[in-house]
Amino acid sequence: MATPAPFTLCRIRQNERVYFYALFRDPESGKRINKKSVERLRTRLGIFSDKPISRRDEAIRICQQALEADLIFSRDEKILLKEYLLQFYNWQESEYIRRRNLLSRGSIGKDYAMTRENLIKNHLVQHIKPNLLLSAVTLGIVEDLQFSLVEQGAISHSTINVIMTAVVAALREAQRRGKLSPSVVLELNHLEVTHRARGILTETEIAQFLRYAKEKSERRIYLACLLALVTGMRSGELRALRIDALGGDMITVDQAYADRAGLKMPKGKRIRHVPCPPWLCNELETLAGENPYDGDHRLVFWSKRGGSFVSSHYFSSRFKEELVRSQVLDEQAIEERNISFHSLRHMANTLLRGSIDEHLLRLTIGHSSQRLSDLYTHLSDRALRSVALAQERTILTLLGSSDDGMDRDEEPDKEDVEYNED
Repeated sequence: MATPAPFTLCRIRQNERVYFYALFRDPESGKRINKKSVERLRTRLGIFSDKPISRRDEAIRICQQALEADLIFSRDEKILLKEYLLQFYNWQESEYIRRRNLLSRGSIGKDYAMTRENLIKNHLVQHIKPNLLLSAVTLGIVEDLQFSLVEQGAISHSTINVIMTAVVAALREAQRRGKLSPSVVLELNHLEVTHRARGILTETEIAQFLRYAKEKSERRIYLACLLALVTGMRSGELRALRIDALGGDMITVDQAYADRAGLKMPKGKRIRHVPCPPWLCNELETLAGENPYDGDHRLVFWSKRGGSFVSSHYFSSRFKEELVRSQVLDEQAIEERNISFHSLRHMANTLLRGSIDEHLLRLTIGHSSQRLSDLYTHLSDRALRSVALAQERTILTLLGSSDDGMDRDEEPDKEDVEYNED
């Protein structure tokens, strides 16, 4: 019987590049272990190069050298801290991410992982001593890394907090897996951060802008701004909006789109239903039907370049451009007041607050906690209608007319929400 090969190579295309990975077979169990980056193995062998590995024979040679150097199955493996951190958040290689998502689907998203891997790679690795072992990490070393980032001054305190929180999470997992002594204290103080308040337009400003956008702007950006204002939907949710999510007077928000992760669950990993005026739903259906390209998604806001998803900056940049053209605000005022496309979501929240029950508002906008979502099992028709009525009376009046024909004499109770009595 032929002896199984000690490893198998595979090629993965990512970001217009091909990467080699190797699946090694454990000589004791005969089972294959998680795939390892051949370029990372090259670095661990002490071969430092920015040149990508493009030939199969080169990848095979590096894998053989890694086996000979006992880098793969050494039972007393000496793990470098920088290699551990990079692999911990590597979407392709991380055993931690694979296990978390296997046990709880969608627990860690691709965007989340890749953002932290890139932050560590671009900002932290340069401050880690090349030969520092994971097992040698102390609280003092972690604090020194934090101080180095602050002293360098290249990134904000909030970004440093994200990096160090990611580091501590990885180190705590190392303790749990026996790779770092549990006696090491990992209580790191966060840096003080002053968050810049998200600005919103006044009711007069938004009314003036919507009148301009309706008459002068491209219809898709007008509808996107109006939809974000009426429903509080996020830009990623608008990018992923499909024609079959439109239900006449209701939108089902069940997915979002991000450049790295692609289609995913909305923020909070909860599906929600948001009332939308029938005439606006009809406009959105018409826009979706104008897509001349064939595709599987049937998007409402489709790209003119192929009919697929619009770019991540489309709504934000076009909103600011139209805001300046409308002469409601100039570029300086937009910057000073921190106005962005996301401000429309905040304005929806502000305008609706006080008109409907706070818990119902949070569920509709998508700010609900897990506990709140469990408490309110689903929204009754009257509760959803109360949201629609609040939209008409607080937001749609900014358009200068009411187009949905809702009966103003019928006002559902604010508390008309069905509870889970368990």
